[in-house]
Amino acid sequence: MPSNKVVSVEEAVSRIESGMTIAVGGFLSQGDPLTLLRALNRTDARDLTLYSICGGVRDRGIVELVKAGKVRKLVASHIGTTPAVVRALHAGEIEVELVPQGTLAEQLRCGGAGMGGFLTPTGVGTVVAEGKQHVDVDGVTYLLEMAIKTDAALIRAHTGDVWGNLRYRGTGANFNPVCATCAEYVIAEVQNLCSVGEIDPETVHTAGLFVDAVVRSEVDYCGEPISGVR
Repeated sequence: MPSNKVVSVEEAVSRIESGMTIAVGGFLSQGDPLTLLRALNRTDARDLTLYSICGGVRDRGIVELVKAGKVRKLVASHIGTTPAVVRALHAGEIEVELVPQGTLAEQLRCGGAGMGGFLTPTGVGTVVAEGKQHVDVDGVTYLLEMAIKTDAALIRAHTGDVWGNLRYRGTGANFNPVCATCAEYVIAEVQNLCSVGEIDPETVHTAGLFVDAVVRSEVDYCGEPISGVR
């Protein structure tokens, strides 16, 4: 295990290539890895498939990649907070697959847990069920939803150490933990960087085992430059 996983943001995103699938943490601007998303936007990577709860908020977040023409498909639960994503969908510039929020979270969790999928009644009898296998158990009909595994994940934590052990704060503990486990290559953006041992092991939310690279957050959740971080 590397003794120090901290790298520049440019080095961290340099491993992301065109055509990759990427899980992106965050929830309506809370916990969005804006530093990583903006660094990715400066690369040549295109034709990306992104999995996230939404497309961002207004002009911040995943929507920045969509506007730059780097996203082929977005799998999300909600795009109503990003008019530019909606416009791109109607213009045929991007494919959008809407998935119930709990289903998407469990698909990502199953991907990280090594499971093939799970049964859920959510979506039965709706457009969500189209093309999916139906399974009856004790008189109840379920949909078989498949696990999601991705090439990479971009996540954000409030505090992390140089080994990649992470702690989230408040609603930052949303999709970030499940995104951290379902990907082959995980980059963690942290606001406060610690040395090994400064974080109580019993309070770690995501173990460094799952994290491949650590970068410092350059902006806050509103996209404004951060000052005074460790």
